[in-house]
Amino acid sequence: MGVLASVECSPTQTVATQPTWADVEPIVSGACASCHGPTAKTTGSSYRLDFYEMSTALCGDAALALDTGVVLAGTPSVPVLMASDLEVATGARWPKMPPLPGPSLAGWELQTIERWAKSPVKGPPPAGNRAPTISTGKLPEVVNGTLSFTAVVDDPDGDPVMGVVEVAGLAFLMNRPGAFAVDFDASSWPAGTVRPTAVLCDGWTKATYDLGPIQIQH
Repeated sequence: MGVLASVECSPTQTVATQPTWADVEPIVSGACASCHGPTAKTTGSSYRLDFYEMSTALCGDAALALDTGVVLAGTPSVPVLMASDLEVATGARWPKMPPLPGPSLAGWELQTIERWAKSPVKGPPPAGNRAPTISTGKLPEVVNGTLSFTAVVDDPDGDPVMGVVEVAGLAFLMNRPGAFAVDFDASSWPAGTVRPTAVLCDGWTKATYDLGPIQIQH
């Protein structure tokens, strides 16, 4: 059995007796999400840890942006694995995670994840949590062959975000905050009005936005 890396806690930072995901998420986002975030399928052994869960019950169609096979932090046994990877194995000088040359977690961060892993509850969202947002650029009013525009997904609290733009039965998936070049082939759509919608989720709140109307003319 290994031991947690020895790092002193900040004298001003307290660790909850029973941390919830609201306590753990900021640590994971800062120290783990570069590998275990949107690119987890190729950089994090398919372990995406920046969300506790991403289900259609919670997030609606935004959950479609989760890559198949990606395991989230709230999956049974994953919290224990997270804590284990932060331990320094017998005879080792460094924990498995975070890997060198990155810095080790602070003592309070280690303790937070260790305590949470023993009883990994999600709990309520952080106080004052706000819904993710979307803005669009170059959104046309009239379309003939191709509907193209820029969508910028963001979260005012800095939370990770997944989302989807839907129109005419088609979906454009967005698995992270940032800018996306949205493109739909509208050449076969019947003439008339369409109203693209966006569904976003930060793991706490689902938000739906009406991006239309757009006239289809051939």
